[in-house]
Amino acid sequence: MLLVEFARPDPAAVALGRVLRDEGVEVVHAGPLGTAEQILRTAEQEDPDAVGVLGAEPPDGLKRALGVRVFTTAGEAAEWLAGGRSHTAEAPSDRAR
Repeated sequence: MLLVEFARPDPAAVALGRVLRDEGVEVVHAGPLGTAEQILRTAEQEDPDAVGVLGAEPPDGLKRALGVRVFTTAGEAAEWLAGGRSHTAEAPSDRAR
């Protein structure tokens, strides 16, 4: 999962990244990115299964342009986590390794 703080820092991003990591999700925290273009280019490089955009609401069209599941709240990410996930579903938590 690519985790982005869009337009402004969001302290919840670090906490969410840790929770996801502890549950076995591979997380790339890109930190604050100021434009949709930066998010798109970062996603192209990282090839994530999902993108978490915290901070400001993502611009219209970003979700469609990314072509993967996009979360805008920690609650949405938690729902996704509870329902299963992709290639890391069978991987043990980082704390168990």
